[in-house]
Amino acid sequence: MSHLPSSSVRDHMKWAGLLGCEAVLSSMALMQASSMAGPPKKMMAPLGHGPPPQRDGPDRGPQSHMILPSGMSCPPLLIRKEGDFHTPRLLDEKEMRANEDMQLKKKNRKSGTPCKVREQDGRGGKVVVVDENGNCPISKVQKNFICNHCYGAFRSGYHLKRHILIHTGVKPYACSMCDMRFFQRYHLERHSLTHTGVKPYACNMCDMRFFQRYHLARHSLTHTGVKPYACNMCDMRFFQRYHLARHSLTHTGVKPYACSMCDMRFFQRYHLARHSLKHTGVKPYACSMCDMRFFQRYHLARHGLTHTGVKPYACSMCDMRFIQRYQLERHSLTHTGVKPFGCTMCDKRFFQRYHLARHSLIHMGVKPYACTMCDKRFFQRDHLRRHSVTHMAVKPFACTMCDKRFFQRHHLQRHSITHMGVKPYACTMCDKRFFERHRLRRHSITHMGVKPFACTMCDKRFFQRHHLRRHSITHMGVKPYACTMCDKRFFQRHHLARHSVTHMGVKPYGCTMCDKRFYQRHHLARHSVTHMGVKPYGCTMCDKRFYQRYLLARHSLTHLGVKPYGCTMCDKRFYQRYHLSRHSLTHLGVKPYACTMCDMRFVQRYHLTRHCLTHTGTVRSPYLSHIQASKGCS
Repeated sequence: MSHLPSSSVRDHMKWAGLLGCEAVLSSMALMQASSMAGPPKKMMAPLGHGPPPQRDGPDRGPQSHMILPSGMSCPPLLIRKEGDFHTPRLLDEKEMRANEDMQLKKKNRKSGTPCKVREQDGRGGKVVVVDENGNCPISKVQKNFICNHCYGAFRSGYHLKRHILIHTGVKPYACSMCDMRFFQRYHLERHSLTHTGVKPYACNMCDMRFFQRYHLARHSLTHTGVKPYACNMCDMRFFQRYHLARHSLTHTGVKPYACSMCDMRFFQRYHLARHSLKHTGVKPYACSMCDMRFFQRYHLARHGLTHTGVKPYACSMCDMRFIQRYQLERHSLTHTGVKPFGCTMCDKRFFQRYHLARHSLIHMGVKPYACTMCDKRFFQRDHLRRHSVTHMAVKPFACTMCDKRFFQRHHLQRHSITHMGVKPYACTMCDKRFFERHRLRRHSITHMGVKPFACTMCDKRFFQRHHLRRHSITHMGVKPYACTMCDKRFFQRHHLARHSVTHMGVKPYGCTMCDKRFYQRHHLARHSVTHMGVKPYGCTMCDKRFYQRYLLARHSLTHLGVKPYGCTMCDKRFYQRYHLSRHSLTHLGVKPYACTMCDMRFVQRYHLTRHCLTHTGTVRSPYLSHIQASKGCS
């Protein structure tokens, strides 16, 4: 045996009075590990004060430490081979460490034991921690460097110094190409790659490259399909640990990241950082091909595809392609017919979550989007955006085939179809065709006979929501649309627009079969039927037929005996509204129709007409020139 047995070392410890000395214990452990690895080279640990004293006689004991005064640390034990005392050689610390590591590595190669030599600074110098079998468990490595701020323990002074920077906030490593600073040098080196554009880590299964190794490792999982991180509260699995940690918050409902400028809270820090930009108004991501800027990088990346025209996401069930993945996922639902998002307050279901969120506002009555230039509020952001253009008085979308301009692009697209004469949307239940899909959808309801929109203040029902909305105003008595050229007011905007044409004297709709012109398109359509000689609306209770639907509806009341229009000042009732309006003038004493040849005035126009015939048989009233022409009174 080339080294002293452990019993000799213990005798030395007793003799020296240093049984509890860390250095002696460490030396004994080192000696045992070295003796198991085979005959080592001659080794000598420094005592610090020259050769030690020797005991005489054949029972010479082991080499001892010097007896030191109380309170002083003990240097490492000097161990020498027996018979070699005449050739003492001091090894420096580096040479000792090389010898120790080499012997333990040889031991590993022979025995297959996965032992690693770990060193740390102890009070007696470098300490190698091994167990009784010569192994070096990681868990036994001492961490003698303690942080005074948080009492964390570290195995080296370097690790402790690096950790303390977190408490002081000092970032000593600065990038020479931008203003960023870092706690650690390797963070700076990693960041520098973003300036050079070099991505040193390449995937061997595809062409992607990465700045950092862990990005490559994370990416590789997508090829294997392995999601190693499983949620213990549901069946979801994740490629990355932080994805699992982030997901777990959804089970607890905790949003740990709070905005300091408003009441919003977030599950993730980057969501908070992204939200904070809205308060500052800074859009840090600029498009290099146009002037647009964005709050988020992925918004910029998504926008960039619009310049390249690339749509990377293809539907496997049809030929459509999409710029964004979520657009493809949303589109795929239309093939399955599944509407996964259901309203909890009614039976409606939606393909998309944001459609559900938008719909829910209707139940709450909340209009979160307010116009900054007027008092109007809107349920949806795009409605506000569309409305805001009206304040600018600019119609940015111009038709290339005529002089018309539009506030919205889809209005221009809808208008452009009229130039082509194509009505692409055909009803499957009749021969009608439409320029717009929503008109076809609205028309289809008439075949079902269902009027889904009911007035809450009367029994009327409507095929379309906007018809109901328009009708509801009549219950309020408010006419919100006022003419700027006279005192008339209207319930509906299109009534005002139609009326405004009368001030201009322009009749834009001309009949192609005669010279008549009309203020409104539906008047022209109604007139055109008279040229065809067809009366498409027939009464089911008699043989009468009519050119227009409303004439049939009015006629039907005579069969029912219902007079829906009652006077509020007397008991008279009427079949038609204009009869009621005419009657109401008798209560007011107003006679709007004046004779131009005398001072007589009349409540009704036909009374004036009858009176005018008494004057030379000529109709002088400007209101009745068409009657004169029809009767030949010229």
